[in-house]
Amino acid sequence: MSSTNHLQYLADRSDVLLFTFDTVLNRFTFMNQAFQSFFGLENIDTEPVKLLEMIAPDDQMYVLSKFNAFLKQQVIEQVEFRVRRGQYQKWLRVTPYIIDENSEKLIGGQAVDITETKETIELLNNHNIKKNSILTILAHDLAGPIGTVQNLSTLLERETANINNPRIQQLTGLISKISKSNIKLIRNFLDQEFLESVGTVLFKKRVELVTKIRIATEEILKMQEELRIDFSCTANRNAIYAEIDEDKFMQVINNLITNSLKFTPDGGTIEVKITDNETDVLIVVRDSGIGIPKKYHASLFDKFSEARRTGLKGQTSTGLGMSIIKTIVEWHDGTIWFESEENKGTTFYIQLPVHSPQ
Repeated sequence: MSSTNHLQYLADRSDVLLFTFDTVLNRFTFMNQAFQSFFGLENIDTEPVKLLEMIAPDDQMYVLSKFNAFLKQQVIEQVEFRVRRGQYQKWLRVTPYIIDENSEKLIGGQAVDITETKETIELLNNHNIKKNSILTILAHDLAGPIGTVQNLSTLLERETANINNPRIQQLTGLISKISKSNIKLIRNFLDQEFLESVGTVLFKKRVELVTKIRIATEEILKMQEELRIDFSCTANRNAIYAEIDEDKFMQVINNLITNSLKFTPDGGTIEVKITDNETDVLIVVRDSGIGIPKKYHASLFDKFSEARRTGLKGQTSTGLGMSIIKTIVEWHDGTIWFESEENKGTTFYIQLPVHSPQ
């Protein structure tokens, strides 16, 4: 058996989908058995458009853009997309290669069915998003009452200052100290969660943002009456995609919402809007809170900015949050800016490219 036959034998027994495609003739020149079986093909004489039609509608333009970029010899390591198989949907991860062979220009590639992996990661990520949302609400609900206890203890200390009773002064001081300590503990816990998520390597993939952001805001929507705010989350399309590191970017969204909760008084409004503008995605987090003083606008995104302030219910700040948010957004080739006026609220804007630059 020749070496070519050996390779053919191995390829046809591999679970990995293998193929070659002639870009000049616009046809496949090789498909192994796993490839044909996955797509339900009888032979390699299949029009490329037929395979494109099997790709999920939301992914078709994405795959074509990656294919065209690849033809221009821009580096693409892997492409993930969904394929419809009857009533089922499968995920494929394709790794392409350029093969220059004499006058032919071929694309060779291997593809792996990552459906189970994708579903597991999706489940874990969704649980992580919900966990962060619940932590935000928990911190808000805990910090509020504890902050009130601290304020009352300070008031009681003033009221009893004329009473010559060291024991009363000792007890009110102890209440105030414990309250401050617990508020700091809550905020440090949330800040640590945020900082730890940032300290890992960026891993971007194509993510449907509307679903993810709605999962992140689900608990707030359920509890808006208890939180005493009018909260909303809307989008101009049912599905909007961007290439993001899901864990890090959702922490950015969570942190912006947390800030709005910190500085929006009871009866106020917070709204999140996601807009697909074809070439970019715009995410807006707007509140009717106390706003940011003009003197802090220029330094808001600086590390340990002087703009860090205690929340309306005693929530503290490290001053690192906004600096990290800006860094993460820029890692995603995006931009972030804001508009704010004292006593009229604050609006943060995040603009992301639909596809990451190659």
